[in-house]
Amino acid sequence: MSNDTDVRPPGTRAVRRRVTLADRIALRIGMSLIIWSRRTHHVRPSVDLATRQRLERERYERELDWLTRGAAMRLWR
Repeated sequence: MSNDTDVRPPGTRAVRRRVTLADRIALRIGMSLIIWSRRTHHVRPSVDLATRQRLERERYERELDWLTRGAAMRLWR
């Protein structure tokens, strides 16, 4: 009987994959573009009245749905 606590079979170490230079450059450029775009766009887009009312109505319906589900779960317990 063995007292060894290692459960991994021998020789199954995960192979480290090397990241190519092109992938590193692409990731660096992509992150720079994301950060730059967030820094340069301070103005939120305007939302028309109809869209705002629709979003508020959908949020109200979701909240009402959560309240009724919560009440039903409390009654079920």
